[in-house]
Amino acid sequence: MTAKKQINRKILTTAITTAIFASTQTSMALAQDQTMEAVEGLALEEVIVTATRRDQNLQDIPFNISSVSGDYIARANITDANELMREIPGVTVPDGGARAAETNASVMIRGINIDPNSTDRTYLSAPTVSVYVGDTPMYANFMLRDLERVEVLRGPQATLYGSGSLGGTVRYIMNRPNPDAFDGSVFGELSTTDGSGGYNWNADVMLNIPITETLAFRVNGGRLDNAGVVDYPNVYKTDANGIPVPAGGDVLNGDPVYEDIEDIDSVEVNYARASLGWTPNEDFSSLLSFQWQEGDFGGRRQVTTALNGYGEPYGKYEHGAVIEEPASNHATLYALEMDYDVGFATLSSSTSYYDRGFESTSDNTGFYAAQEVAFAPGHSWLYYYGYGGFRRPAIPAYRTANEDAWVQEFRLVSNGDNSIDWVLGLYYLDQKGDANQLTTVLGFQPWRDASGWANDFYGPSNDTFVWTYDTKFKDAAVFGEVTFNLSESVDLTVGGRYFDNKNTVTSQTLLPIWIGSIYDFGEAPETTTTEKDSGWLFKGNLAWHLSESQMLYGTISEGYRRGGANASPVWYEGCVRYCNDPSYSTFQSDSVVNYEIGLKGSSDRLTYTISGFYIDWSDPQLNTATPSGAFYAVVNGPEASSKGIDLEMSWAITDALILRGGYAYVDAKLDKDLYVPIGNPDDPAERLEASAGNQLPGTPKNSLNLSLTHTTSLANGLQWLNRGSLYYQGKSENSVLNTPDWNATLDAFSLWNFSTTLIGEKWSASLYIKNAFNEEGSTAVFKDGYFVTRPEDYYYGQGQKTFIAQPRTIGISAKYWF
Repeated sequence: MTAKKQINRKILTTAITTAIFASTQTSMALAQDQTMEAVEGLALEEVIVTATRRDQNLQDIPFNISSVSGDYIARANITDANELMREIPGVTVPDGGARAAETNASVMIRGINIDPNSTDRTYLSAPTVSVYVGDTPMYANFMLRDLERVEVLRGPQATLYGSGSLGGTVRYIMNRPNPDAFDGSVFGELSTTDGSGGYNWNADVMLNIPITETLAFRVNGGRLDNAGVVDYPNVYKTDANGIPVPAGGDVLNGDPVYEDIEDIDSVEVNYARASLGWTPNEDFSSLLSFQWQEGDFGGRRQVTTALNGYGEPYGKYEHGAVIEEPASNHATLYALEMDYDVGFATLSSSTSYYDRGFESTSDNTGFYAAQEVAFAPGHSWLYYYGYGGFRRPAIPAYRTANEDAWVQEFRLVSNGDNSIDWVLGLYYLDQKGDANQLTTVLGFQPWRDASGWANDFYGPSNDTFVWTYDTKFKDAAVFGEVTFNLSESVDLTVGGRYFDNKNTVTSQTLLPIWIGSIYDFGEAPETTTTEKDSGWLFKGNLAWHLSESQMLYGTISEGYRRGGANASPVWYEGCVRYCNDPSYSTFQSDSVVNYEIGLKGSSDRLTYTISGFYIDWSDPQLNTATPSGAFYAVVNGPEASSKGIDLEMSWAITDALILRGGYAYVDAKLDKDLYVPIGNPDDPAERLEASAGNQLPGTPKNSLNLSLTHTTSLANGLQWLNRGSLYYQGKSENSVLNTPDWNATLDAFSLWNFSTTLIGEKWSASLYIKNAFNEEGSTAVFKDGYFVTRPEDYYYGQGQKTFIAQPRTIGISAKYWF
């Protein structure tokens, strides 16, 4: 870092820190009897949501749902989904930075997750939480800008939201065009993060343009550019082709040349959204929208706590990879939503198409270093490549994952206050996807040529592992819910969904470096498997309105996640190689039954929801690999369960002071031993993979979120808002597996955020500090054991890595609207 950079960062850090704490002291000294004016998005007010497919007051919905407004998200300086989910009780997300967030939809609700928190590959099973952008079921880590609100529905929502809603559903609802008036806004943000030599910035513009009295256009777009924090101090220097450079140009015996790359985990995101809203009369409205985002990520926000090959520790924000690990993603969504009031009901249509993809480079050298070779004690798989002679081992895994889909849904929702309210719907999804991995030994071909190894000892390729996985999935469903308003105080809701789906998977795994060699064992056949499933899902709910402001409810609901095909090679008569148990060919759907009772209430100053739940999880899907050939696969476990309580409240202590918060206790565990087959029909055997009583990974037993907001009206008409928030996460497990390579207990942590904001008639300006006490906040780990160093095989790097929360970040932001 240059001296100039250090001085500039110190000036910015000192100025912002001084302003934040000075403002806090001044705020405390101001008179508390000043007249308060409402600040949009912060006062206790009626919250309308559409989670039940009709407009309803949040407190009138007889199940546990949270809603966070777009104004609240902006005022709290929340920029990504990880930050947002910490505002929701009972919801957890493994936080490994922007790069890790793109791999899988990893939101967990009420502990319904069995897979390890840490992964670099795309899981074959669908997520346990369904994510919607508008009415489109699509996971994409879109920027949280120009949002109307985010709804989080706890517990299975299969009746209205279908497959993948085992734990719950998250809905992102965007702002709609407004034909009544022209308006717009300009937003800018600048911050600095502990450990970084650069700055973070975000710029965003929004315009709402009335075209006629019934037609309006809305557009917003921007760019996020975050400097990195993590350094890679022992990366191999490479030539123009990405091949490690040998010291002294000696291809045969030269050691690698190292370089130190600072702040490698940079984030660059460009995004835009445009929508056209048309409301020609009171009966009809339509919304045509387009959303786009692309991101580039320089490396991991993960650090190495294990020793390198020289027995030396890494620094606080250092990672031991010997290869750079960039990644990129893209997401595009087109949607047309239409509503028509036919009198007795409203007919709605949602048509959408999306396309999303992700590609990354991962340093797998440490993984190969961890695999022992039986015939050469003390050596690893790295020994295979040169048998002790190759001095620059570098094995990247290049991964891609793409998905696109057409989605159509029709809904008919009853209008008015009736003795019976109902929702009927039809749903269709046509989805295609592919995932691929190519693992290669960089520079091995030139070394092999220089070494004089026999040409037939290896095949002609340097690629050690090639995996392809193509899938075609179609899902059709009819669904409905009926609410019987039995009296002024008692409502009974029953719902059902019939689904019929088909999943076809074609997959192949190759070990090209051994194809054509004297061993010739690297080729496996391409396998295609088709799975079909159909059935009914049910829901029942009873709500008792104890008074106009208090409701007691009970719910029994089912959740479902589709099964699929692993398309892994399995045993057949006369099988010689990759003779895995036939059960590895496919995996079955899993399901949950949720039993819940809750109480909701409100007064002029307090709203609250408390619920207790028990979830019975049958046939949970675990992502793993086959015992022969290590083909990616999913197996079904026996039973798991989750029980606990959720508490959420908002309390206006005074007209100026609002406390919001929530607490969750979740006890999620495996109920029966989980065995995986390791033999075949000729030689059956199984291995205990996870024991009954093991805690399910990713979710702590105790978590707490609190925020305290104080608003003051200044004499010059300004509003002054000061906010502090706390997120506490108790101890959690990294994996449900028994193996020490994965099993680890992650420490509890607390994240504190503070901000102060001035709000004028057409502008606002904020100073903030996130993770004020610079907690590590680890939510996942690749252990030393799964990735290791191996100096015996000339590998002195270290692949172990620990996910960390964003270090202390201090920043300023400003917004002007017109």
